[in-house]
Amino acid sequence: MTDIHGEPLRLGIVPLRPLVLSDLVTGAWQAVRRNPGPLLLLPLAVIAVAQALAWLLIVLVLGEYPELTFATPPVEPGTDPAVLDRFWEELRLLGIAGGLQLVVIALLGMVATAVVNVVVPRAVFGHTTSTGEAVRPALAAVPRLLGTTALTALLLGLPFAVVAALVLVLGPVGVLLVLVAGPLMLYLSIALTFAQAVVVVEDASPVAALRRSRELVHAVGWWRALGVSMLVSLFFSFVTLIVQTLFEQVSGGGVLAALLASTLVGAVNIGFGASVLCLLYVDHRARWEGIEGLWNKAG
Repeated sequence: MTDIHGEPLRLGIVPLRPLVLSDLVTGAWQAVRRNPGPLLLLPLAVIAVAQALAWLLIVLVLGEYPELTFATPPVEPGTDPAVLDRFWEELRLLGIAGGLQLVVIALLGMVATAVVNVVVPRAVFGHTTSTGEAVRPALAAVPRLLGTTALTALLLGLPFAVVAALVLVLGPVGVLLVLVAGPLMLYLSIALTFAQAVVVVEDASPVAALRRSRELVHAVGWWRALGVSMLVSLFFSFVTLIVQTLFEQVSGGGVLAALLASTLVGAVNIGFGASVLCLLYVDHRARWEGIEGLWNKAG
């Protein structure tokens, strides 16, 4: 679409033409800037609540929030076995705590991610969305998002489970199957990138969303989706490292500082990172089917 001057028509955060990487990044930034309530303050509140609930759950299950008292594994010659046992016990408790925290944040973060997929397609056409307007359809999509997440986890975990079983049966020879399972899991993770956006924007069922995501990814290019996803992941890995380092330097490395850092990073990751991926979904769909369907939905 073009305006009267022959330039690409721009109603909202991105021009209505095939998008390049810079469009995805600047568009995500504009989405957050124009909709700070649902795309920044809400994710911050959701992650903060999730962190608090996870902390409470960990304390209820483990008795206290575990910490690792060893800077490095105590494996020097002559190390007391009791010390080594204590190290592995602390590591086990940290693993349990991390798993509980991950589950709680993922479940509550699903609501914030759904909100992103309500707000961003509307922002493409110049609409701003209040937090209340975004939360209502997002909550309606949560049951289907739970089903989609469970199916995705099953599909991604199945190759790993099969390889682990074969390693137990075949021994070292089975390790070679990792060369097959690894690429398969990578392929599936990218092919299913748009599943959550499809659930929210297109009101699809979990199975239909996974199928539709794969179609949209391949319609424009699996490698393109991989490249953008990797760049987003690398960017937020870098941001996470910087924020955690700053909080650690200021606080001296306390647990509370680590939780505050992860809350901030998680909120930005949802608000900005999910917006980039939602715009990538919009772009793939517009390139393959045209912009009309999204226009009707956004209106």
